[in-house]
Amino acid sequence: MYVTPPMQSDPRPAAGPSWWLVIGPGFAALIGLFLLTVIYRFDGRSVLQVELGLSNQSLLLSGLVAYLVAAAIAFPAGLLLGARFPTSVTVPAICLMLLGVLLVAFAPNSGLLLVGRVLNGLGAGAALGVTAALIRWLRTGRGVAAAVTAGLGVLAVVIAPLLGGLISDAFSFRLVYLIAALFVFVALIVAAVIGIVALVAAKPPAQPMPYGVPYPPQGPPDA
Repeated sequence: MYVTPPMQSDPRPAAGPSWWLVIGPGFAALIGLFLLTVIYRFDGRSVLQVELGLSNQSLLLSGLVAYLVAAAIAFPAGLLLGARFPTSVTVPAICLMLLGVLLVAFAPNSGLLLVGRVLNGLGAGAALGVTAALIRWLRTGRGVAAAVTAGLGVLAVVIAPLLGGLISDAFSFRLVYLIAALFVFVALIVAAVIGIVALVAAKPPAQPMPYGVPYPPQGPPDA
């Protein structure tokens, strides 16, 4: 009876992530950078500050410092785990961002504003960490991806006070955050879909049996 020898596996180095995995966390990170500065405006006090009756110091602490501290806490987690578990980190981060944006949109006072901004910061920091981790381990186009992401991030930070001020003056600062919540929700769907696609694509192919099936017996079958 002939038996085929076992097939030897061909070990290959682990490949880096594909560029399209950056889309989900990158989109969330850009929204997070937009939310960082949208509470301010260049020509005076923001509508959020006026409607909630906040002093400049309260706005600084509740709106900016809390956001930055939360983002700084969450960023290392996204950076360390992002390349290996991008979807598992990004989806919860975006959920935190969505909850935070909605809290700010309906905040009646500085206390709820503080909670919402902390949640925003945690989600944005984690998304930024995942984005940086994925770009770092890209197989090709790492420099281009880093430059494009950095450029869009700077644009988001700069344009946020202008766009937020226009919408707030015409309607309310709450509409700014409701629109932001819509974009965060889109980012959540994008990240989830990309995660599912990546999971399906990562399934290993069916491996052959270690030993072949022996040749069938010769001659007519037994009665």
